[in-house]
Amino acid sequence: MSLHRVIAFNVLGFILLSSVTAHKACSKNANLWKSIQYQLKLVETTEGRCDCDTRELHGHKTVGFLAKSLKDKTNVNSGSTVIFDKVVTNTGSGYDASTGQFVAPYEGLYHFSWTILTYHSKYFATQLMHNDNIIAGNYPDGRGLSAGNVSASQSVLIHLAAKDKVRVRATGAGQYMFGGTWSTFNGFKI
Repeated sequence: MSLHRVIAFNVLGFILLSSVTAHKACSKNANLWKSIQYQLKLVETTEGRCDCDTRELHGHKTVGFLAKSLKDKTNVNSGSTVIFDKVVTNTGSGYDASTGQFVAPYEGLYHFSWTILTYHSKYFATQLMHNDNIIAGNYPDGRGLSAGNVSASQSVLIHLAAKDKVRVRATGAGQYMFGGTWSTFNGFKI
């Protein structure tokens, strides 16, 4: 083989090898770009909210929370949101302990329940609010009792749109609610 043919063959081989290498790099860049676009779309659809705790079960997004009040509450104003400030579980990041409000991350059927424990001779009336609508009430009333405690629980099933809000609010003047493990608020997507 002549020297010109060897050089031409080596140059052609180098060009082909360069072309294959460039194609692989281009392919990697294309895959990287697709991944970045996918991540940006996720951020847009969740409005930047982290849903790292959200899991899928049989193709459905799981959402659920359990919160309790760390301290006893006395003389809560009528219409005020009852703050359950100790979060035990918050899969889907829908419950905000600073506001006492649950915001539905996804549309669907949700179950909520809350329990209030009050002291004898006291009461603590509450309502579950869906956006600005009263859904159900809960009224532990210990007036007329000279000893012991009284609790009341309530459960509801509501269809929520994404971003609907659910909270527990005091009605009347909430006189006394035990905190700790006694008074809780929870909900989950079915």
